[in-house]
This record gives sequence, C-alpha cells and structure tokens, in this order.
Amino acid sequence: MNCVTFFYLAVLVLGAGDVAIAQSIRVATFNVNWGNRHGDQVLAAIAASNADILCLQETTPQSERFLKQHLRDRYFEFHAVGHQGAYAAERFAFASQLKPRDLTFHPPQAGLFGLYAATFSLGDRNIRVLSLHLTPFLIPRGSGLRDAMGALMATEEKHRQEIEAVLAAVDQNVPTIIVGDFNSLASFEAPRRLIAAGFIDSFAAMHADADTQPTWRWPTRPLPLALRIDYIFHSQHFRTVSSEIIQQGGSDHFPVVSELEFVPLSPRPEPHVE
Repeated sequence: MNCVTFFYLAVLVLGAGDVAIAQSIRVATFNVNWGNRHGDQVLAAIAASNADILCLQETTPQSERFLKQHLRDRYFEFHAVGHQGAYAAERFAFASQLKPRDLTFHPPQAGLFGLYAATFSLGDRNIRVLSLHLTPFLIPRGSGLRDAMGALMATEEKHRQEIEAVLAAVDQNVPTIIVGDFNSLASFEAPRRLIAAGFIDSFAAMHADADTQPTWRWPTRPLPLALRIDYIFHSQHFRTVSSEIIQQGGSDHFPVVSELEFVPLSPRPEPHVE
C-alpha cells in the first residue's frame, strides 16, 4: 500500500479531522535517458519505486507513448512537455496518482532544458513539485587540464543562473519539492545554493555516506565514472521518512525515491484575554 492510498483509507476510517498522521507522500525522480531501449527495465524500476508522484527527465515522444500506455492502470495522470525540439534530452514528464494543477513549463534561460512544475493536493495541503535538468558538463575530447577546468567553471556559472531561476519560481509559503538531474556533485553550486535557501537534501538526510552512493554511471576508461548527481530536495514543510536509490532502470541514471511527511503545523497561539 502506498502513501496516497493509505491517506484516503485514513479519511474513511478516522474521519477528516484525524488524517494528519497519514499525510506523507512518495516522490521519485528518474532520468530515463533519451536513447534508452530497455522499456521493461524502466517499468520495473518505476514499479520498485512505488512512487505516488514520478518525475521523469529525458523522455521522448516515443517513450512517453510507451510509458503512458503501460502505466495507466497505476498512474492515472501522465503529462509531458518539451521546449523547441533542439535537444533529444530536453523533455520532462510527470506520472502521478494525484491530479496535477498549474502545470507550468519554464523555458531554459542560461541552460539547455528548463524545468517543469506542477501543484498536487494531499488532503488540505498543496505541494509544488519542480522537476529540473541542469546543463551537463561538456568537456571537449582531448582537452587538457586547463580546458577542462575552464569548462567546469563555465558550467558552474550556468548552474548558478539556472538554480536562481528555479528559486525565483518557488513560493516560500508553499510546501515545495525540487527534484531532478542536477549534473552536479553535492559540493557544487546548485545543490549548495538550494541548501543555503533552506532546502533539505532528502537522501543525504538519511544516509551519512550519501555521496559514495552514485545515481549515475558512465563506462569511461580506464575506470568508469559513478557519481551522485540526481537529487530530491524539499522545503522545511517536510521531513524525510525514507530515501533510496533503485539500482535498475536500463538508463545511465538510477531512480531516487523519497517518502516525505508533513511536519506538523505549529498551533496558532490562543488570543490573550484580560
């Protein structure tokens, strides 16, 4: 039983006044890789996530048709968007059991892909979810150390501008979850900026060795690259109950899933009467 199903059962059994205990939700992010031909593995990884809201990056019109067809019994809502078709990796999708509102695509500013946002309701609370895909590091083949460092610094500057655009789209009063492929280590600009803005790295909150657990790997020589570059960040309206990396999916990325629950609202002070 997932969190959303449990929530609605709690409404029936306990009554609307007592459902705060059930206000948790599972959110997953998964860069499926636009060239992925392993649809069965993608579906298996999605099933393993048991997510209520699934945020996908690098979908294509073809993979979106496949996913919509095969997920429709579990994810009643499926919405996808792209920009101008300039990049095969530019598209996003939401699959969810909850009906999204205010679906908004923010076109890329400094970067390549932009971000996709939606509002979901759980009980009487609204949740804003932003799925992003930051510009990848592009180091020309055969580059020396100086060229590689220059490319790193240029990409970090793009990430700084991209993450500022993300924060500009956030309403601090609304519970917010920011997920996606950051193409960034935890010590780099974009994750550090979100933490400075008060957001919590969900996986790191549950795993002291978070940065030793990769979400992306690439078969470089002599040693393959394996890095944690996919994240689920949440505002302080939530706390993380659990978070895991699902090591399957047929992509160069692994899905990351977190179960989040609302932090209880502080009671309003009683009016003082003399």
